[in-house]
Amino acid sequence: MTIEDLKVFSIKKVKFSDFAKLILLLASFLLLATALIFYKTIFILSTPVFSSFWIFYGVVVSVYLISRIPYAYLYEDRHRKYPNSSYPSVSVVIAAKNEEKSIFKTISKCVESEYPAELEFIIVDDGSTDGTKNEVTRAKKIYGDKIKLISFPKHYGKREAMASGVDEAENDVIVFVDSDSFLSPNAIRHITEHFIADESIGAVAGNTKVENADTNLLTKMQSVQYAISFDVYKTGESVHKAVTCCPGCFSAYRKIAIKPLIQKWKEQEFLGVRGTFGDDRGLTNFVLRDWNVVYCEKAKGATMVPEQFPVYWRQQLRWKKSWIREGILAGAFMWKRHPFASIGFYINFSFPFLGPILALKVLILSVQTGNPALFGVFMVGFILVGMTFALFVRIYRGAKNWFYMPLFSTLFISTLIWQMIYAFLTLRDSRWGTR
Repeated sequence: MTIEDLKVFSIKKVKFSDFAKLILLLASFLLLATALIFYKTIFILSTPVFSSFWIFYGVVVSVYLISRIPYAYLYEDRHRKYPNSSYPSVSVVIAAKNEEKSIFKTISKCVESEYPAELEFIIVDDGSTDGTKNEVTRAKKIYGDKIKLISFPKHYGKREAMASGVDEAENDVIVFVDSDSFLSPNAIRHITEHFIADESIGAVAGNTKVENADTNLLTKMQSVQYAISFDVYKTGESVHKAVTCCPGCFSAYRKIAIKPLIQKWKEQEFLGVRGTFGDDRGLTNFVLRDWNVVYCEKAKGATMVPEQFPVYWRQQLRWKKSWIREGILAGAFMWKRHPFASIGFYINFSFPFLGPILALKVLILSVQTGNPALFGVFMVGFILVGMTFALFVRIYRGAKNWFYMPLFSTLFISTLIWQMIYAFLTLRDSRWGTR
C-alpha cells in the first residue's frame, strides 16, 4: 500500500467516523425525545397531589416543549442571490460604555463586512470613564469618515445612546451591535436579505453565539444556553414571523419601522418607572405590533458573556425583569398574531410565573412525605428537556459544549428558577446591575 493509498484510507476513515458519530447522536436524540414523552406522560398521570389544573397545565407545557423540536426542524433560513443594487444602505449603531478592551475589535469587524451597498458606523460613547473614546478615535484614524462618534458628557443610558444613533442614521436599515460583540464578514449581508425578500418584515434577529465560550464552566453552560435560545426557541417563533426579542448584541430594523416609535420607546415607563434595561425586547415589542419579525440563522456573530457568577446572576435578574414587563405588554396584542404563535407565546410566558409555584409545590411535598426523590424526579424532567434540545442543536447546528446542558438544567431548577420571584418583587428597581 502506497502513501497515497494510506492518505485516502485515512480520509475515508475520518469521514466514516464522523458519520458514525452523527448516527449515534441522532439515535441518542430520538431515544431522549421518546424518553421525554414517556416521562412526561408517567409523571403527570402518577402524581396524585396535583389538582386538575396542574395536570392540565403539565400536559399543555409538555406539548409546547416537545413541539419546539419539530418547529426548529421546520425552520429554514432561505437566501437567494440578489443583484448588488438590491441591497439597502445600512447604518450600524454601536452604543458603548467603558468597553475599551473590545470596542476597537467590534468596530473593525463591522467595517470589514463584505457588503455591496453603503455602510456607515455610528458609535455612541455613553459617558465612558475609561479609554473607550480613545479607541473609537483610533478606529476613525484608520477607517476614516465612515465612522461617526457621538460622545455624551455623562452616562445617559443605553436607550438614550441607541436613540441618538437612530436620529443620526441616514440609511434605510439600522443594525444594532453591542460594543462587545463581533460580526462575521457576511452577517450584515445575510440579515438585510430578509428585508429584500419580504416587505412585511420590520426587524430581524441575528444569530449570536458566545465568543468566550471556553473560558470556564459558567461560559460553557452559557454557550449551550445561547445555542438553544437562538436555534430552538427563536427558530420556532420565526416560523410564524413572530420573534419576540431581537437581541441587542446583533439585530437589524427597517428605519421606517422604528423611526416613528423611537421617542416613545426611549421614554417608555412601566409601573411609573422609566425603562433602563430590556431595550432590545422593548423595541421588538413596538415593532411586532405592526410588522413581522424573523430570525436569521446565517447572520452570525459572537458576544462576550459574564465569566463570574455574581455578574451572571445580576444579568439574569435584569433579563427576567424585562421579560416580565415586556411579556405583560406583548400579551395585549400577541393574540392578533398567528394562532400557533399566540398560543406558544402565552404558554412560554406563563412558565416563569407558574414554574416556580409548581417547583415549590413539589419541593414542599418532598419534605412533607420525607421523599427527596420526588423533587429529584421533577428535576429529571428538566434535564431530559435540556438534553433533547442540546442534542438537537449539536446535530443540526453543530453547537459546541452541548454536553454541559445537564449542569445548566440543574443550575436552573435549583437556583435560577427561584430568581423570577425576586425579579417580580423588585420589578420597580431599574438599576442595570452589571455596570
